[in-house]
Amino acid sequence: MVGLGTIIEGKNAVLSVIESGRATSIGYLDNERLSEEIQNILNLAVQNKIELKAYSSKEEWPYHSRHSIVAICRPKKTFKEKDLDKLKKTKFIVCDHIQDTNNIGAIARSAAAFNFEAIAIPLKRSVKITERTFSIASGGLEKVDIIFYNSIFSLIKKLKSMNVWTIGLDMSGKEEVNNVDFQSHNFALFLGSEENGLSKEVQKKLDLIVRINMENDMESLNVSVSAAIAMHQLFIKK
Repeated sequence: MVGLGTIIEGKNAVLSVIESGRATSIGYLDNERLSEEIQNILNLAVQNKIELKAYSSKEEWPYHSRHSIVAICRPKKTFKEKDLDKLKKTKFIVCDHIQDTNNIGAIARSAAAFNFEAIAIPLKRSVKITERTFSIASGGLEKVDIIFYNSIFSLIKKLKSMNVWTIGLDMSGKEEVNNVDFQSHNFALFLGSEENGLSKEVQKKLDLIVRINMENDMESLNVSVSAAIAMHQLFIKK
């Protein structure tokens, strides 16, 4: 993935790439009322000897109008399925053909918040990681490794060979996620697409299918909301 994450927009995301060491220059919309938060980011950039470029008006600003600070960065390193055992990670999120950028960004943000170390995304039939994804993740994608895989079935096989428990999140699960306690086990949480969830074929290959307990006959939750709830439950047990 050439050039992944080279333009990072938004305060939290920019702060994260400065801290990660990827930022090479910072652009910002200059005015008389720079917020304290923006000023602190600029001060940190100066401390790290990162070039600053000020834009005096919105007419000059070449980036998205919803942001007033961006970072130009070295590309984020990504990994392939074959690299899994070298990464020495213990908690994974696996996305199976998720189609919405907002969902992927929100999932990555929750993954970072709840100490999941890597997010696996299929190379085909999935939303692509873009500058907007990094912005929505609000710095989360700097704190997790990105793994691209070709086949979810070969990925499951690889994870199992590494003694990683594979858990599917689906409303049909027999076990409630808040009842699961993996203690010292490594595990991967699998999330299905917005429209179809996890396929039955995938579910049959996993070690366990869990659900989120709900009331009031709600059919389902948004995938990123469900992911956050499940990750939090697994986080507090871990």
